[in-house]
Amino acid sequence: MKIIVLAGGLSTERDVSLASAAGICRTLIEKGHDAFLLDVFLGLEHAPEHLEDVFTLPGHGLEIAKNISCEEPDLAAVKASRPDQSDCFLGPNVIELCRLADITFLGLHGVKEKTENFRLLLTCSVSATQSRFSRCAVAMDKGLTKQVFLQAGIDTPAGVTIHKKSKDRSLALTGLSLPVVIKPCSGGSSIGVYIVSTEEEYAEALEKSFFYEDEVVVEEYIKGREFACGVIDNEALPPIEIIPKTGFSIMRINIRRTRL
Repeated sequence: MKIIVLAGGLSTERDVSLASAAGICRTLIEKGHDAFLLDVFLGLEHAPEHLEDVFTLPGHGLEIAKNISCEEPDLAAVKASRPDQSDCFLGPNVIELCRLADITFLGLHGVKEKTENFRLLLTCSVSATQSRFSRCAVAMDKGLTKQVFLQAGIDTPAGVTIHKKSKDRSLALTGLSLPVVIKPCSGGSSIGVYIVSTEEEYAEALEKSFFYEDEVVVEEYIKGREFACGVIDNEALPPIEIIPKTGFSIMRINIRRTRL
């Protein structure tokens, strides 16, 4: 099959998307598919005269994922690097290449990339791998997802959603005891997520997390192992344990002090 693997974009998870999508692309190639890794925002400025030749290029577009840090990217620099300087989310030749592919594999991260921009691709008659729009929208909103769990009687950590404009953001208002976890409501890849053990750290982490979004989820901290279990066509895949190379550190709170 001819497959375009879309990655990148303009979310804070851009680099994580590029790194993970590169792995997806390599696996598809190993399985015998003609896969090509494409940055959804930067596109392919210097494409072959015959676009379909992209699927047989020796590099498979994987060069765009070299030296990726998997940390928060400089999005201003990304925008400045686009040759046509367009503010359109879809870069040069993206739609054309996706239409030439048998299917487009979405390796995008971030709430807009997974919802609004996926819908944009569908309006352009692109066949892509993705859950239904409404399900993605719910899953990407941690506060809404928690309410769905509670209504369905599914165990979920105790927690609350706090808005940036809230007058009272105190720990006492949450009804939780330290330590707690603070994270953007719709973010991912652990960006803007903090585990805090004191009220001083709580106040500082809250402000840091509000840098990314206007809504933040505060939850009780539950120490333990982490597992992920994918579901495809209502069939659960085997669970996979997630073991980060480095654990969370309260020092992460200080990473972006200068940006407030």
